[in-house]
Amino acid sequence: MRIYISGKIGEEVISEATRQKFAKAKEMLMATGRFTEIFDPTDDRWQRELKRGYETQSYEPDGIPANRIPFHDYVLLRNLMALSLKDAIYFLDDWEKSPGAQSEHSFAMATGKKMLWQRLEDAQVFHDDNEKADDVWLPIE
Repeated sequence: MRIYISGKIGEEVISEATRQKFAKAKEMLMATGRFTEIFDPTDDRWQRELKRGYETQSYEPDGIPANRIPFHDYVLLRNLMALSLKDAIYFLDDWEKSPGAQSEHSFAMATGKKMLWQRLEDAQVFHDDNEKADDVWLPIE
């Protein structure tokens, strides 16, 4: 199963604390052995690709110049494209504080992605059967 990590990033230059938060989640997800691919949107290689794409692409596939839309919008669109290729999404406990992560949540709901949660309360809220909430709750320890 391929999974995407979603949480609050909120800065063009990603802080070390944010990188560590995502890295810890990735490490925990890898340790479960359930995932063949884990996408971390704070990954240096991905961030370089985003910046290069925004600065150098004259046109996206739909004909919209990449550098004519705000950078944060461009990043969200590219992240949603990455999410579209995953089977599941893992929400960190701060996802609700991020407009981007909220958009990823809406996209995941609309496209039927399996959703996993760091916070038990989120797992219970977003799943009708509280007993099944434990199946989608993966705390980071």
